[in-house]
Amino acid sequence: MTAVSSVLQDPVEESRRILAAAEERGLLLRAVGGIAVALRAPSVRQLDPPRTYHDIDFATRGGSTPAVSDAFVALGYRASERFNKLNGSERLLFHDPGGRRIDVFVDRLRMCHTLEFGDRLGQEPLTVTLADLALSKLQIVEMTARDGQDLLALFADHPLVDARGDGIDTERIVAVCSTDWSWWRTVTDNLRTLRDRWTAGQSALERLAAQRAISLDQLLDEAPKSLAWRMRARLGAHKRWYDLPEEVR
Repeated sequence: MTAVSSVLQDPVEESRRILAAAEERGLLLRAVGGIAVALRAPSVRQLDPPRTYHDIDFATRGGSTPAVSDAFVALGYRASERFNKLNGSERLLFHDPGGRRIDVFVDRLRMCHTLEFGDRLGQEPLTVTLADLALSKLQIVEMTARDGQDLLALFADHPLVDARGDGIDTERIVAVCSTDWSWWRTVTDNLRTLRDRWTAGQSALERLAAQRAISLDQLLDEAPKSLAWRMRARLGAHKRWYDLPEEVR
């Protein structure tokens, strides 16, 4: 396959270039993180202060990592060989000539909690599903202002739907949180914080996002819980319920 043009400075356009090249090679690669929100929720461009991006994140399936590595090298990236050798079953790391980082998560996103993508990875174009994109942000215990911006755009631009609808699939979010108290605790804490912040806001985007956050929180509160959820709930916050993600450069 012929070499692909040089790396683009704009991270959103560069993500589109990478995704198009992956599709050409027959690789299942989907954006995750802030860039994925920019690809799916155009309202993020209306927010003040403007949303900024540092790194670009993707997800792929296990078994394809050698081909993914070859693709990124052909696209002008340098592989972090030692990191990838040690962690390649779950995560790959690349850098462009300017030092910008690309993370590729394999099968799952392991941060404060673990989000398994499974066969959901190819269900929607360009990015992981909207529900998984929301979960990937709502699972962050120490949420940044940028994470809040991403969730505001997601909830403002996409309705809450069931598994058959076109929007944020609440059945997926409920399934994750009603079987795992730790997930439930972090997601509902974040929803309530964001709900209060957006309710106090002045924009139509904030009001719409707040309404949807309230609705999702209510669904999570009312959903039947598994035995494992109830057993972990007995310990509550006396035992830490989340992991501390390791910063990797």
